[in-house]
Amino acid sequence: MIRRTYLALGASALLAAGCSASGVEAPEVAAVPPPLIPIEAFFYNRETNYDYKISPDGTRLGWIASAGGRLTVHWKHLGADEVGIVDTHSRRSLQSFEWAPDSRRVLYWQDRDGDENMHIFVADTEQPGAAPRDLTPFAGQRAFIQQTIRGGADHVLVGVNRPRTALADLYRVALGTGERTRVAENPGDVLSWITDVDGAVRARIRRPAPEERVLERPAASGMGWERVIALDLEEYAWPVGFTEDRTGLWLRTNHRRDRYALVRLDLRSGRQTVVYEHPVVDVEGARVSARTGEPLLAVGVPGYPHTRFFDRNLEADLAALRGREPSGIRLLSLDDSEQLATVQVYRDRGDESYLVNRQTRERTLLGRSAMAPYAEQLAPIEPISLKSRDGLTLHGYLARPPGGGGAPAPMVLLVHGGPWFRDYWGYNSTVQFLANRGYAVLRINYRASTGYGRAFVEAGVHQHSRAMHDDLIDGVRWAIAKGIADPRRVAIMGASYGGYATLVGLTFTPEVFACGVDFFGPSNLVSLLEARPAYWTWSFFQPYYRKYYGDVTQPDDRRRLESQSPLFRADRVQRPLLVIHGANDPNVRKQESDQMVEALRREGKDVEYLVLYDEGHGGFGNPTSVVRTHRVVERFLAKHLGGRSGS
Repeated sequence: MIRRTYLALGASALLAAGCSASGVEAPEVAAVPPPLIPIEAFFYNRETNYDYKISPDGTRLGWIASAGGRLTVHWKHLGADEVGIVDTHSRRSLQSFEWAPDSRRVLYWQDRDGDENMHIFVADTEQPGAAPRDLTPFAGQRAFIQQTIRGGADHVLVGVNRPRTALADLYRVALGTGERTRVAENPGDVLSWITDVDGAVRARIRRPAPEERVLERPAASGMGWERVIALDLEEYAWPVGFTEDRTGLWLRTNHRRDRYALVRLDLRSGRQTVVYEHPVVDVEGARVSARTGEPLLAVGVPGYPHTRFFDRNLEADLAALRGREPSGIRLLSLDDSEQLATVQVYRDRGDESYLVNRQTRERTLLGRSAMAPYAEQLAPIEPISLKSRDGLTLHGYLARPPGGGGAPAPMVLLVHGGPWFRDYWGYNSTVQFLANRGYAVLRINYRASTGYGRAFVEAGVHQHSRAMHDDLIDGVRWAIAKGIADPRRVAIMGASYGGYATLVGLTFTPEVFACGVDFFGPSNLVSLLEARPAYWTWSFFQPYYRKYYGDVTQPDDRRRLESQSPLFRADRVQRPLLVIHGANDPNVRKQESDQMVEALRREGKDVEYLVLYDEGHGGFGNPTSVVRTHRVVERFLAKHLGGRSGS
């Protein structure tokens, strides 16, 4: 989600709040800014390549790269030079893909013009002229890949949500014909199914009451289901894999604990064994061997990413790829023998992808970040921490504009969406684009952000425009106190919740920010909640939204939500605002921006409005939309913050 700013609170007033902080001191750098990098290099780079994956039989390699003006699947036989390209017959880019179990076909998911109703498609690499087959041709419904089946199966397990709900049935779908057989029917309260690598349904998570969930396994009698563990509203159990004998389930879970840990759950007794927990943050990722049923690694991100290896041979296989600089590692794929692996090593200014032969220890470079030619012109990303005004430790990331000479710079406070999400360390195209234009970029994982435990998330209950926003302002004060930001030139920018935070910044704290950029942010929390998509009604999120936002049917909650809504403070805006929205957005309806812009114009405020009629929510699927929006953002910030512009 996304960000902006102009004239602000004086430095002395900002410092008076007395936020304490730890973090960075201004480095000695040359006061010569690097050349402007073209916008297309950040957001429409024809050299983009990533998501390298080995086929299950170890004979083919697939990846995402640019062709015909959008991103799609490329593939080749190992050892060959000829590259095949999957023609999706769509102008929208793909973000990822999976090899089908037969190692011949590829599976991918795509919506239409941002409506978020994903369909699952299969394309045959041996029939390059054939159009991909839509395996889930259901109008108005969402589909997802539940399980690719080990051992060359000619089918795949797919979930398809029932009409007007987020609850899914499971289907076994034949790759060659598209024939579907239902293998699990949702009784109306199953939130997710848990399947093994052979495609068997081994467990499920059901919601018997609005704020209760249970993980169940099939009864030993073969009739019905038996409870294994009960979970409250804040607890969840994310499956990672099964033990070899299928009696144990590996989970990332916060069951009866503050932070997510890697746990082995005995499906017979319900006994849990903690295998790994990080002392500060959640375990955010883990990988289990499909061959042995044992964990391979787990990942936490306290500042820089931290990987805990359980397979010492795998750790040794990958050690030489890391280098001495801070980096993270992603295990992208393994073949069925688990002797061939594709790995991404990522850093703040780019990444490299490798094919690793674990038998011979041979490592083959597959591709480098499309930004590799500009790496020396990009900004380092520094983890930072500070204390909020009420004593919470806040974590985040800072990028300083290269060539700034250490002097206070114009700064963009870039606010992530969600709010149940977080910012991470690594390459970020928006951050690097802004830094190249001469802005410091500050990202704060404010309370309610995920990754730092249950208590930190729950600190955000009913705190929209209140303590959640205070955390952002405390971040700005910290940056001014450190000599990072020019207090007269601070912008706020964000998307979705970050767009709401932008509107809050300009209406609740208008003296702090010089301008704002709002990407599809809610302007009225009441109308946002009343317009939630129908599939949210019985989803996981309805009780969660009632807890964190409130119940719009209750008068007290409704009044509080209106008091936290920027729409009703349009008269307080003092600085320019840019609003951008996708017309097909099903999550934050275009109405949210329409009504805010109308209110601002009625008050005579300075507001620009850009509507993208072929886009929805989140990352825009049409690359030209991304370039167009950032060109508008570039001009807007240059005008109101004084940064650089290539337009």
